[in-house]
Amino acid sequence: MCAAPASASAEILHAAVPGRLRLRLRHLRGDPAAARALARRLAALPGVRSAEASAVTGSVLLHHDPGLDPAALARLAAAAPSATALAPLAPPAAAGPPWHALPPAALLAADPAACPERGLGEAEAAARLRRFGPNRLQRPRPRPLAALLAEQLTSLPVLLLGASAAISLATGGIADAVVILGVVAANAAIATATERQAERTILALDAGETPPVPVLRGGLRRLLPPEAIVPGDLLELEAGLLVPADARLIAARDLALDESALTGESLPVAKSAEAALPAEAPLAERATMIFRGTAVTGGAGRALVVATGAATEIGRIQALLGALRPPPTPMQRELEGLGRRLVWINGAICLGVLGLSLLRGQALLPALRSAISLAVAAVPEGLPAVATTTLALGIRQMRQEGVLVRRLGAIEALGAVQVVCLDKTGTLTRNMMAVVEARTPAGPAAAEGEALHPLPGAGPGAEEELRRLFATAALCSDAGIAPEGGLAGSPTEVALLRAAQALGCDIAALRAAHPRRAARPRAEGRKRMATLHEGPRGAPLLAVKGDPVEVLALCDRRLDGTGTAPLNAAERAAIRAANDAMAGRALRVLGVACGEGEAEEGLVWCGLAGIADPLRQDAKGAIATLHAAGVRTVMITGDQAATAIAIARELRLSRGPEITVLEAGQLDAARPEVLDALAPRADAFARVSPAQKLAVVQALQAGGGVVAMTGDGVNDGPALRAADIGIAMGARGSEVARQAADIVLAGDELEGILRALRLGRATTGNIRKVLRYLVSTNLSESLVMLGAAGAGLPEPLSPMQLLWLNLVSDVAPAMALGLDPPQGDELTQPPRPPGAPLLGREDLWRIGREGAVMAGTVLAAQLLAGRGAAGGAVAFHGLTLAQLLHALACRAERGGPGRGVPANRLLLGAVGGGLALQGLAQALPPLRRLLGLGPLTPGGALLAAGAGLGAFAANRALSAAARQGQGRARDGA
Repeated sequence: MCAAPASASAEILHAAVPGRLRLRLRHLRGDPAAARALARRLAALPGVRSAEASAVTGSVLLHHDPGLDPAALARLAAAAPSATALAPLAPPAAAGPPWHALPPAALLAADPAACPERGLGEAEAAARLRRFGPNRLQRPRPRPLAALLAEQLTSLPVLLLGASAAISLATGGIADAVVILGVVAANAAIATATERQAERTILALDAGETPPVPVLRGGLRRLLPPEAIVPGDLLELEAGLLVPADARLIAARDLALDESALTGESLPVAKSAEAALPAEAPLAERATMIFRGTAVTGGAGRALVVATGAATEIGRIQALLGALRPPPTPMQRELEGLGRRLVWINGAICLGVLGLSLLRGQALLPALRSAISLAVAAVPEGLPAVATTTLALGIRQMRQEGVLVRRLGAIEALGAVQVVCLDKTGTLTRNMMAVVEARTPAGPAAAEGEALHPLPGAGPGAEEELRRLFATAALCSDAGIAPEGGLAGSPTEVALLRAAQALGCDIAALRAAHPRRAARPRAEGRKRMATLHEGPRGAPLLAVKGDPVEVLALCDRRLDGTGTAPLNAAERAAIRAANDAMAGRALRVLGVACGEGEAEEGLVWCGLAGIADPLRQDAKGAIATLHAAGVRTVMITGDQAATAIAIARELRLSRGPEITVLEAGQLDAARPEVLDALAPRADAFARVSPAQKLAVVQALQAGGGVVAMTGDGVNDGPALRAADIGIAMGARGSEVARQAADIVLAGDELEGILRALRLGRATTGNIRKVLRYLVSTNLSESLVMLGAAGAGLPEPLSPMQLLWLNLVSDVAPAMALGLDPPQGDELTQPPRPPGAPLLGREDLWRIGREGAVMAGTVLAAQLLAGRGAAGGAVAFHGLTLAQLLHALACRAERGGPGRGVPANRLLLGAVGGGLALQGLAQALPPLRRLLGLGPLTPGGALLAAGAGLGAFAANRALSAAARQGQGRARDGA
């Protein structure tokens, strides 16, 4: 069996033998501990008989009950090693009978109260709600405050502070020990409150309202909240419905569902109420069942609810996983590695300070206490938590601007987006359609006012042919007359009905005279709709509309005034040429035909209808902005290639003179490797079906691109989920699209996409600013202590001063930098290369340089002030000022904020507050004595100010010089 990916990190190698599954998880290679832990976790799952994991090959072998779904087990295996439980869930409910294998008659006989024509009565439904409980999954709860506080109290800095307090007590420093414990309490309280708020923000990402569900109760169709659904309810299935519970089909007509959220199957799955299935059929092959969390993409049906809440398949999986937290994002994993490296570097510096202090004759305990205090202040422990907190702050800001983020990792991907796939209708266009041209066999027609009129030169019978063309289109339509008198339906079909009305067609009377008997909607591989009606004298009448080439191929006759005539080759060629010409004018063109009988063959060609959908006013400017941001734009449309080319030219989708368009037929015919090679060169994809959207996204990703996909339809779910960033257009988007997307926009304007990209890049930039600030300032403290010890200077900072420095200059400025407003140039820079580290080699070099400059100016000021207490006070105040001013410098990622950039008032307040606290430390005698500060003379104050301002100015100058050097290097290249 060929290997097939099951998830982002688990690959199914073999699943042909029922009950036996072999996987590969590449991260297990070389990690025996992870392999053993994974085997234990998988072996503990219900239905898994044994589990073996190899750290040599990265393979996992599972023996399990045949009824378990291999794809679901693969997802569990991929999630298990990297997830941490937030809160335990109740175990899943006991499994019921094999509902999928029971015929509908036996199913209804097992539950007599669930009448297939009337559904449950209200009294019975209320009783079942009390018995089974609300139909909801238990959401992960924030960890208790006590657990968060305990986590803070067992962190590396707190343990080091505890050691410092113990040493203080051992050396008689009771007051110091009390202060240190106070610092522990303050740090723990601040960290706990910050992390609790961040956790709440992240847990709220997926907390959206779900729409009501159509249910048959007491013989009436009612819209009920999903929580009110109970076993025995009858669900009325229709396109766009998010399935609220597990249910057994009792009737289905052309029913298809998107089950990718549960089974991983990317294409819609056909369903049938009558399929005969064995009891051991795996989850993905249960054609008679629909499951909670899936979505109806087409057709209709009725289903009997058999499981709700935690008893559903998705509820059982959630219970098995224990409400897992998502695995760490790439950014969090990167920062974990960076944090470990910095711990080793700063730890080595602290050991160096300890060794030099002992060599200079300092007593062991005081030297050890100083080294430990330096480690507390200088070791940047918890960088992933800092990044997560900054992300949470960014998510809150984005929500205020109409950009709802539903997945934490989406922020990272936004900063690296290289390709945006844009739906034409409604995203690039206004989705306000009107018929502006038509062509019948008698000749062309154009709109004058609200009605179409034949153009001069049209043949006799042109008026009659126009009326027959749009009467047929009005029959072959799901749009209708709304109760308030207007028209309701899709924009395309409403436009056709308006054109029919303008030609004098009474739609209600027409449909009453020819009632619909059956319908065949557009579907995968079928670009037309057909409806069967009762014709004159009871004979069947068929109405068809859709892709002109496809509809024309079904015809052998054409309209001829009030009659028909054979359709010859020259007329076919003329119709195709007219279709191409209309499409070349950026019109959406539909072909219309009719016939007698039920078969879609031997039809009568009625004509072409050309529908205009004007571009949005902001579309051209938005495309230009995306290009300036280094983002490639690709249009995806169901229209013909000629229409796509005309719109692409008007929007200037291509950065060059040529427009490249690929059609759906080319996509289907191309081998995967050929499609992967062609996709990166295409500016637009025409005649694309929902399933082909998924192929387009995957082909663009195969070229190494980070792809964002916009969508709003029911069938867009798989493509949205497969893209690196799925963006649902919120105003008109279906609930299915919203649930599949990573980001939901409040409106449908292109400006929303630009806003999401700008804020995503700004949030990633803010994380870089916070990391730059924390790492460089912590490094400066280590270098000051190491430099003083190496130069034989008195200890510039006491343990208490180091702790004070941490309180004043770490938390508030870092949080304020995390909320830095966008600088305005985010969309003039190229995207971050995929896979590039958050802090590259040049960034780390700059951070090291900035820390060294701050340390150097402070040590120089201490030397000038003298070796006594005055020199220590100068070093203390100078380093604090240098660090606080450095927070302002860290706003400058690319040369600093310029005119028109909003000021960061939070940062100004944090810096001002820190300076005020620093002044109080020198002015208040009790605080001065606690910190061990000596007097600060006017000359000493000038030296401290010079150290802080000098470090600020020197780092700004060095950064400007480095940027100029990089610019010259780029120009030379």
